[in-house]
Amino acid sequence: MQAQTIILDHQRGVSLDTADPPFNNYQAFKSNYVGLKILADSVRELERQYVINDPYAPHVVLHTLADVPDLVPCAFNWFSVTLVNYLRLVALVELMTLNTWKSDALADPSNRQTIRNHCTDYVRTAVPDICHWRNKVAAHFAATDPFRDDNLGTLEQSIMNPVSYRYPHYYVGLLQWNTAGETSQLPSWALTKVYEDLSARFWPEMTLRPVSDGAS
Repeated sequence: MQAQTIILDHQRGVSLDTADPPFNNYQAFKSNYVGLKILADSVRELERQYVINDPYAPHVVLHTLADVPDLVPCAFNWFSVTLVNYLRLVALVELMTLNTWKSDALADPSNRQTIRNHCTDYVRTAVPDICHWRNKVAAHFAATDPFRDDNLGTLEQSIMNPVSYRYPHYYVGLLQWNTAGETSQLPSWALTKVYEDLSARFWPEMTLRPVSDGAS
């Protein structure tokens, strides 16, 4: 395969030189990159179907769906896990390039905390809401692994499918569950909107189909 320089983060100037990569194998970049697009395309097609089937869709401010397609909540969870993994790899390339590290640096005990901190800070800065969702819902439900700062609303909502529709996107977290006076702390976000918002920074060559013909 011909060597090339792949720009991973256009905002911070992070790039991967395939002729001399910092680590020996970087196949996970491709699978995660492609997988994120597949998930975004899948949810976008369901958003398109919502608009096609409901002539009043452009006026929908909040529709809580009892019969939301099962793919939607799963896609949000898969997307958040995959996106966090992908961005942690981008952060790792940035750190290793700055320090001129190669693969053996990953096994050096003195580097472990630096790697962990850099990758975590990068993701929390780039996509804080998705990172939070991944930690409290997608990687495991908060109710199955409660932390000291998880209130009852968060714990209960973590095992729901809190999907709503607000034109033109499917969202999670628009409605916050409240129980015993404690309101869920889960964030609100739309998968396809996040994908498009991140496009200029991470994958400007990738676009989603418009929600409706002639719309963006």
